[in-house]
Amino acid sequence: MKALIVIHRYVGVVLGVIMTLWCASGFVMMYQGYPETTLAERRAGLAPLDLTQCCANVPLPDDASANGLRIEMLNGAPVIRMPGPDGGLAFDARSGQTIGVLDEAGVRSVANEFAKGNGIAGEIAKLEQIRADQWVVSGARQQPLWRAAFDDPGATLVYVNATSGQVVQDANAHERVWNWLGAIPHWLYPQILRENQQLWSQAVIWLSAIGCFLVITGMVIGFIRLRGKSGRWWPYRNRPMWMWHHVFGTFAGVLVLTWTFSGLLTMQPWGLFEKEPPVARSDISGSMTWGGARAVIERAAQEPSLAGAVAMRAAPFMGRPYLVATMPDGSEVRVGAEGFAPLNEQEIVSGLTASGGLLAVGKLDLLTEEDDYHYGHKREVALPVWRVTLSDPDETRVYINATTGDARIVGATAKSYRWLESGLHSLDFSFLRARPLWDVVTLVLMALVTIACATGAWMSFTRIGQDVSRLRAFFQRRKSGPMA
Repeated sequence: MKALIVIHRYVGVVLGVIMTLWCASGFVMMYQGYPETTLAERRAGLAPLDLTQCCANVPLPDDASANGLRIEMLNGAPVIRMPGPDGGLAFDARSGQTIGVLDEAGVRSVANEFAKGNGIAGEIAKLEQIRADQWVVSGARQQPLWRAAFDDPGATLVYVNATSGQVVQDANAHERVWNWLGAIPHWLYPQILRENQQLWSQAVIWLSAIGCFLVITGMVIGFIRLRGKSGRWWPYRNRPMWMWHHVFGTFAGVLVLTWTFSGLLTMQPWGLFEKEPPVARSDISGSMTWGGARAVIERAAQEPSLAGAVAMRAAPFMGRPYLVATMPDGSEVRVGAEGFAPLNEQEIVSGLTASGGLLAVGKLDLLTEEDDYHYGHKREVALPVWRVTLSDPDETRVYINATTGDARIVGATAKSYRWLESGLHSLDFSFLRARPLWDVVTLVLMALVTIACATGAWMSFTRIGQDVSRLRAFFQRRKSGPMA
């Protein structure tokens, strides 16, 4: 027992502080996430598409793959982008000329267009090319990367990938300040650590694992010591801090362990939860060629109601070519070679039947309300959606967007992650999802675990300080020798 207490105490010196930071930063993360450029922000920064004189001059063979095609305006010209290594290929939709890496003037124009569309009231005070920084830790994969610092009241930073011509990140001063108190300590996300993906991953995994050990040993000690040598319950009554840690650590320890263990498993350590689903998105989408895509683009250009669209992207379904046009308000419209092509049940049934295998025998139903794996909490979710439940042992689910035909597959790994990350770690359960109920419950539980971790960290430092003082006194006595 004594050895267990000593181990718990000394492990708690370092882990107690880190776990207290995890708890405290969790309060911030409830309301301020890590900066990201949302789809709505990207959409607001795009000009309406002009598809006149498109796309006869694009130098692509008709049988070239167009599965990842997208069309957006770039500095006044419609650009067709095809995915691939090193940024893929990009062509001016009118002239067919290849679009290269943007120069400084082109990057400035993209950043200003994004700022205008998103109400960033300011000018670019500084534009520089960077490798990476705290807010774009994956910058090495997005080179050449430019950072535009605006002089607006929010001191906004906008990051542009000069190869893709896209804004990949934006962050204002409010987000940056709160993230130093939220996501960065919670995820151990300082740039110097996060840039080394392997080091960061192993650090989070092992600190979480040791944290679980710390909590388990603390709970064992707590339950054993519920009744002191005097026979009274609740020892440490004359030492308030010890009493608080004993009570909260013993009973709120289950919550601490739940959050720490679920945080560990969300990192998918040691190859856990890496099972591939029995079907892939390509089984639902099929392939799409440039010849088929061009015919759909030319048809879409003739539709007056699509004149305000800000982007188009490939959305093949069961091997048939379609494009999805995105409107300024975020709504989407599916277009085929014959015009508007709303998805219907017959198309889905015939496509699944033709696919054969698990898809052919899957159960199809139209989901008009959220279920356990298709739902919104802090984000919107598309409804209605077609749900295909497969007959494999994991009962894999395929959700097909009723407007666009986009498919999302939820296999065994995704199901596990949903319950561990969104469920146990974020308390995202259907009976708690309504707000402010979720806020109240989460705040109360987080307060309990923060008290348990903070008092434990304080006790470890205090007790170790006493141990150091005793050791110092011991060596001083040895040094002075026996009294004459």
